[in-house]
Amino acid sequence: MKKIIVKIIVAISVSNFAKAQIVDQTDFEKFANGSNFTQSSWTTAGFTVPWVNGFDASRGMIDNTHFKSGSKSLRVYYPKGQFGPGNTGGQAPLSVTPRNEYYSSYYVRFSDNFSWGTTSEGGKLPGLSGGNRCSGCAVCTGSNGFTARLMWRTGGKAVIYLYHLDKVNPPCGDNYEIIVGGKNLIFQKGIWYKISQRLKVNTGTNHDGEVEMWINDQHAQIKLYNGTLVDKLTGIQFVNNGDKVDGLYFSTFHGGNDANWAPTIDSYTWFDDIVISTRLSDVVYTTTAIQNETKTDESIFCFPNPFNKSISINGKGKFEYSIYDLAGNEVESGFANGSIEAGLTLNSGIYSVKIQNEKETRTSKITKQ
Repeated sequence: MKKIIVKIIVAISVSNFAKAQIVDQTDFEKFANGSNFTQSSWTTAGFTVPWVNGFDASRGMIDNTHFKSGSKSLRVYYPKGQFGPGNTGGQAPLSVTPRNEYYSSYYVRFSDNFSWGTTSEGGKLPGLSGGNRCSGCAVCTGSNGFTARLMWRTGGKAVIYLYHLDKVNPPCGDNYEIIVGGKNLIFQKGIWYKISQRLKVNTGTNHDGEVEMWINDQHAQIKLYNGTLVDKLTGIQFVNNGDKVDGLYFSTFHGGNDANWAPTIDSYTWFDDIVISTRLSDVVYTTTAIQNETKTDESIFCFPNPFNKSISINGKGKFEYSIYDLAGNEVESGFANGSIEAGLTLNSGIYSVKIQNEKETRTSKITKQ
């Protein structure tokens, strides 16, 4: 009898521990389509948000035109000719309990005709942060916090945009190119990207802070100033006052600080499935082989491997699928109910197929002959 009691207690403890890893998340499904997304909306979504910029000025809206999961997402507006966080995009510090390390992820999609800027092309995307969130071309003193956002640069080139005590780029943040599959990550318009990040703050006054990135669940390399590629940024001193990682800085706007950075047309991004967690597996999916497997009882997934014309995916109920090439780029995705024929336009080669419903997520390598 004692053994049974012990097993029950252990099972409950493990289950509660696993659930506790996700600190905050939202998929925007609880909000009405077409409604403005404000500071109170962030609170309703479950986040602690001390202030916002842009969201109470009708630049955030719930939209069902594009979405990564469910049927809605957050659309952010960048008006033509405007620049800076006061006039384009939106900002909201999504605050969490300070810790040495956090993981985050979100999906982002640029509108089909998105303008990267005018003569200067660049703008901000969300990233983890801490303390007073040193940014805005400020000098990072070690006591005014840090930020590890992303930026799009000329032509949509993606970089990590890092403010930390030892930054070497006066007067603004350090830029580190993101390399996926041996190539610079260049954001394409009209495509969903999953951006995942890990940030570990330094201890005391040590240079032991770290930043790590994953794009579409594929681990990214980072290009240093001398052209060296590393698996992650290490040896960083973010602060000297003991500040911790305490939030995802949802910060997106054009700029730069003058009209050269402004979009030449009205532009939009869509964000979906925001997650802040203390566990890698909540923000980056690790693959498990499922080739030629058939399951029932509220799950999928059965499809032939290799295949010639199309992948026949059969499941139970509604599910989402995504197909990635070897570089980690999403080449096809969609939603289905029961079954779907996919991959008709793919060239011969090896692909990764990710399939998920409300119960589970699975992936497999598959070959088109």
